[in-house]
Amino acid sequence: MAQTTTPATSIRDEDCSERRMVVTFLMSALESMCKELAKSKAEVACIAVYDTDVFVVGTERGRAFVNSRKDFQKDFVKYWKGRRWRSRGEV
Repeated sequence: MAQTTTPATSIRDEDCSERRMVVTFLMSALESMCKELAKSKAEVACIAVYDTDVFVVGTERGRAFVNSRKDFQKDFVKYWKGRRWRSRGEV
């Protein structure tokens, strides 16, 4: 019986790719919810951070607001990276 081994970095890359796909799928679901909220005249923006990627969904005005505020996005990323490191005991 033949055995194949996969380098650890490849497994990690697959895991990261799978996680990124899950985040993308969940943001798509959030986008659908935002569209429903928009029907009742609500303005909504949802932000997700995965590694260095920032995902923004919501109503047109909500997305426009968040996308125009790069400083807000950077602060959001910085905040969550800090929380992640603290929760791991790395800080």
